[in-house]
This record gives sequence, structure tokens and C-alpha cells, in this order.
Amino acid sequence: MKKLFFIRHGKATHEPMPDEKRFLTEKGIKRSRKYAKKLKKAGIKPDLILSSPAVRARQTAEIFAEILDYPKDKIILKKNFYFEPEELVLNEILSLPPEADTVFLVGHNPLWTDLADYYSNDEIWHLRTSGVAGIGFDTDDWTEIETAPRKDLILLN
Repeated sequence: MKKLFFIRHGKATHEPMPDEKRFLTEKGIKRSRKYAKKLKKAGIKPDLILSSPAVRARQTAEIFAEILDYPKDKIILKKNFYFEPEELVLNEILSLPPEADTVFLVGHNPLWTDLADYYSNDEIWHLRTSGVAGIGFDTDDWTEIETAPRKDLILLN
């Protein structure tokens, strides 16, 4: 089974600065830690974490990595996770390495809500900051997830 976890970055500052440099607020850090601990308690651990290079997304990925004992230096930053067209992210998903069964994708709305809703059996109207939507696919091949039976695993919102 392949498992995808869409994680929206934590709440970020609105101080005047370039968007990609916005960093997490204390609330964003706290909620990201809370949700990462819930995943740990549920026995969920990533084989791979991919993140937008924006500071707030990278910080969120690092919080999840720390709590779930994933090496921070193994987080892969993906430029196309930062407000690029949906098809680029879908191509990333379909080309995930076969040895990675549980993958965390850390990025931004509205695309993360749209992707979580697209793959989920339930309607996900809005993935809030630090929100996590996990979906399982009954396949051993990432290229088959579009047609594979799927199961909603967790929604932390």
C-alpha cells in the first residue's frame, strides 16, 4: 500500500517581507508539533518528506521530521510545490521512488486542499494551516494511484 500525506504549512507571519520568506508563528509551530505528535502516536512514519522551499513550509517539514525521527537533511525541497501548476505536483507524485511507501508532501493552499480532496473519498473543503490529510492507495506502484482503490487514513484539521 502507498500512503500520501498532504500537510499544509503551519500558520505564518504576516509581517511585510517577500512571501517565500514568511516564517512560522508560535501558533504555527505549536499546531504543527501537536499534529506531528498525533501521527507519531498513530504509528505513522514517513519514508520520504518533500516540501515547498518557502520558509514556512520548510519549517513545518522540519517539525514533522524531528518528531517522527526522520533526518532533517533528507527533506527534499521541491520548487514546483511553491505555487506552480497542479500538473507539476501530480507528476511529482506519480514519479515518487518505488521504495518510498509513506510520503509526506508539505505545501500550500489552495493546491494542497484541492489535491487532498481529489484523492480522498470524503470531501475536504479546506485544509487549514498545519492540517494533515492522509490517503492510502491499494497498490505498490505510484503510477497506479489514479485508478487504485483508496482509503482515507487520517484527517487532522
